[in-house]
Amino acid sequence: MFGLSVEEAAKLHGHKGPWLVLGYKAGKRAKEILKPESEHDLYCIVKTPLKTPYTCAIDGIQAVSGCTLGKLSIEIKDSSLEETTYLFIDRRNNKRVEFKLRTDVPKLIDELYEKYGLERTAEIIESEDICKLFKEKLYD
Repeated sequence: MFGLSVEEAAKLHGHKGPWLVLGYKAGKRAKEILKPESEHDLYCIVKTPLKTPYTCAIDGIQAVSGCTLGKLSIEIKDSSLEETTYLFIDRRNNKRVEFKLRTDVPKLIDELYEKYGLERTAEIIESEDICKLFKEKLYD
């Protein structure tokens, strides 16, 4: 199966942070649901504030899903933090899954960061169940 590990994604990105991990988890879950056969099957629309650390999720998405800027299979749109969503589309059948960031997650990340620092916060987010981070919606 195509895609990088979360450790490889961190090397690509430069460090392992919680927003990278959020994007990675969403991309990994999208692959589980949509079952793409190749790195060309998925297209992703990312709606997020266009500033760090929120855009770090984009690197996580690219690393695991195969949706990349170079292949023009990822689209980035500016939005408010409250409207952060990652929509994955299977080009073969137009099946889609959307991950809407839960409104309490940014505050949780900030609190964890203040208490534990970057790496430990990323580890906590990585171990968290995805349903506690995102509202998941499948479109057939």
